[in-house]
Amino acid sequence: MTNWPGRKACVAGVALLALLVSAHVRGDDAPVATITVTSATAGSTIGGQLVEGVMRFGDRDYLLTLHGVARSVTTRGSVYGLVRPRDIQGFFKPTDQGVKNASGVVIRFDPPLSLEGDRLEIEISGGMQPKVSRGQPGSGVE
Repeated sequence: MTNWPGRKACVAGVALLALLVSAHVRGDDAPVATITVTSATAGSTIGGQLVEGVMRFGDRDYLLTLHGVARSVTTRGSVYGLVRPRDIQGFFKPTDQGVKNASGVVIRFDPPLSLEGDRLEIEISGGMQPKVSRGQPGSGVE
């Protein structure tokens, strides 16, 4: 193998280009789920308002409870990096991308959430199945 003087610089340049391309692709990924936040309870909890939201992932809706929101807000979140519904649970910290948890899930809220203590906790309160009308053909109740 010949010792090419610019080999190290070329390898470093290719590695940098690969890193930039992969970062660009990740930034352009489509969200895998959405969260709609439209309500808050009258009281507050430790670390801010108790806020409810609905996550749409695949063909199912999941009821979420958000802890640590500073005030009632109506917002929509785009969710990235979610593999399983339970990955949405946990503590989220603000980053330059949005809020991110230990599972690597990133949520970008628009408009952004105002957080108490720079920490958001999300829990799944329950899964909601699509509603089926009673008495309609194909619903099983005819």
